[in-house]
Amino acid sequence: MEENINRMQLQLDKHSGQIAKLFSKIDDTNLCIQKINTSLMQIKWGVYGALGWYFITQVGIIEAMGIVL
Repeated sequence: MEENINRMQLQLDKHSGQIAKLFSKIDDTNLCIQKINTSLMQIKWGVYGALGWYFITQVGIIEAMGIVL
């Protein structure tokens, strides 16, 4: 009976270590996903800025502002 308890305790310790490793990997994965998300947001706002600049130059708002000022 005591041998079974010792074996279960060893398995419990082993599983606790494995769970700790998995949570560590999850944290690392979340950091990588956050970096990817930040990069994608920078690309998105860069595209929006480029489209806005294209629209402003094609409509002639800059020239109109130059005449007013």
